[in-house]
Amino acid sequence: MKHRSTPLIAALATLGLASPAWSQTENLDTFVVSATREARDPFEVPASVDKINQNTLEKAASFQVNLSETLTRVPGLVINNRNNFAQDLQISIRGFGARATSGVRGVRLFSDGIPATMPDGSGQISHFSLSSTESIEVLRGPFSSLYGNSSGGVILLTTENPRVGTELEVNQIFGTDSTRRSGIKLNKGNEEVGIVIDASTFRTDGYRDHSKARRDNFNSKMVWNLSSETRLSWVVNYVDIPLAQDPAGLTAAQLASNRRQAGTNTVANNTNKTVEQSQTGIVLEHKFSPSTNVTFSPYYGDRKIRQVLASTAVIDLKNEYSGADLRFGHQTSLLERPLFLNAGLTVGELEQARLGFFGASTTPNRDEANTASQFDQYLQAEYFFTDKFSVLGGVRNSSIEIESNDQFLSNGDGSGSKKYDEVTSNVGLTYRLQPNINTYISYGEGFETPTLLETAYLSVAPPSPNFNSQLEAAKSEQLEVGVKAKFGGTLVNAALYTVDTDNEIVVLAANGGATSFQNAGSTSREGAELALQHAFNRQWQANAAVNYIRATYDTSVNSIQAGNSLPSIPKKTFFGELVYKPSSLYEAATELRYVDKLFANDANDAFAPSYSVVNLRASKDWPLNGGWNVRTYARVDNVFDKEYVGSVIVNQGAGQFFEPASERQYLLGITVGLSWK
Repeated sequence: MKHRSTPLIAALATLGLASPAWSQTENLDTFVVSATREARDPFEVPASVDKINQNTLEKAASFQVNLSETLTRVPGLVINNRNNFAQDLQISIRGFGARATSGVRGVRLFSDGIPATMPDGSGQISHFSLSSTESIEVLRGPFSSLYGNSSGGVILLTTENPRVGTELEVNQIFGTDSTRRSGIKLNKGNEEVGIVIDASTFRTDGYRDHSKARRDNFNSKMVWNLSSETRLSWVVNYVDIPLAQDPAGLTAAQLASNRRQAGTNTVANNTNKTVEQSQTGIVLEHKFSPSTNVTFSPYYGDRKIRQVLASTAVIDLKNEYSGADLRFGHQTSLLERPLFLNAGLTVGELEQARLGFFGASTTPNRDEANTASQFDQYLQAEYFFTDKFSVLGGVRNSSIEIESNDQFLSNGDGSGSKKYDEVTSNVGLTYRLQPNINTYISYGEGFETPTLLETAYLSVAPPSPNFNSQLEAAKSEQLEVGVKAKFGGTLVNAALYTVDTDNEIVVLAANGGATSFQNAGSTSREGAELALQHAFNRQWQANAAVNYIRATYDTSVNSIQAGNSLPSIPKKTFFGELVYKPSSLYEAATELRYVDKLFANDANDAFAPSYSVVNLRASKDWPLNGGWNVRTYARVDNVFDKEYVGSVIVNQGAGQFFEPASERQYLLGITVGLSWK
């Protein structure tokens, strides 16, 4: 692949040469990130990486059910709440993942080191425990490929570790459309062992007709400090979604007549989805010496899904998945300068039993045993040539195999398999222009295999459940240049990037709930991101995330014309927040979010218009005697009651592209906590 140059990259290279007179005001909090596998101040990392901490999650005054409640503040990441709990959030990073028709793909997901993305690149997030989350890291750009297949971006969630003493919290939250959440969290620990248990139940009648949902979550994390050199963490989580009605998308005419209605045939055929997932894993960390360590993290889980479509087709999936990551870290020196090394192995296995039915029939019309496996090896090094100049690089060898064994042979044998082998590399250079200004340039290769869902149909007119062995992996090259600056109460992160992709995987056709896919030649993305934080004083702070991306097809394939925009990727997004904190106990904020229009199909002849919404939030802590604390919080989303489309279903066969967002929404919550030794 030949990388195409862009004037954007050349322009950014000069940004760090000037030294503007920034105001020296209140210092902002500092933190470290681990997304590049070494704990680092993000200021030092040649990559775009953001970290959302627990305080931000708690002060957001949200239900803590969806990542869309807080991650809209990350530039380059578009996360749309579909107001449909039968479908996962629509998550994309720099355009990767925007085309997902089900679940999350193109973005690598982790919770406490356990992958929420399967070896084939498909992912889900319904089991993420946000109410006990300590931090969420979002890695974008070339270094995302450090994590292998389908790493257009990486989201790493870490739940909180146990603390010494005992803490008990209960919360109750109420919102519009009979939405409510109840939760309880227990922390108990001493210097040697501790546990955090978090359980919650969530219910809603939904904004639209036929959109009721219920979700029950459980998460526990137990940590043993076995010695000063060894720590063992054991994570168990469970999610049960016994009800998630699916209102589907609307046509333009349906949207105009009644935006709250459910899509065609959804009520008559009771479209819905049920999910049950159990997962467990351990993380064993051991230091052989102050400079050498090893981390071993095996896991196992199962996920059952049953989905009824508007066509009366029923999909029944039973997934069992397991795997492990073994990583060695070593700190040494070369020519008397620091050198950090990481090497590791990753294995993963997904076994899927897939059944298909029509209507109330108990006789399957589809019966498959599908598998996806991976075996990766990686090496990463970071070297400091001088105090001002460093390099970070890595190489990863990935082997992904997807196989479908057709056990329903009356319509022919649709079995098939395909193996994808790829070596990817990345490198980044950081140069410190001044003590408070860092510049960097990074380059990386990535690849994205088709998922089991994308290989399920060779064609859909009529539906042909034959393994689509024609699909190739999409391969990409990314180039990024950035500047990071911090001046007292001001933090600035700016980046320009290009992404060139060959064999982009896109929808070929959709019919009756079945979708087939094809490779679409080459695509390109050019973008700019800006993250800005500024503390005016101890009471007032402003945060902003600005994103621009131009994502287009470079070649014409079937109905796709060269020059068309990739669907569901807004050209411009903006998140702004003005925060007022008169004390550590009280916080209020005004938020503004803008999203540019979303094309709904490859032809670019259907789109959802741009929108902007204003949100208000406030929270207050009330410390009481005897270790008691009460936190009250309130939120109003879409203050001006705008009608807009929050997300689109890409290339929906019947033209039901549009998923309307909620109008004005209210939330009130209370958390009562008690702590003692």
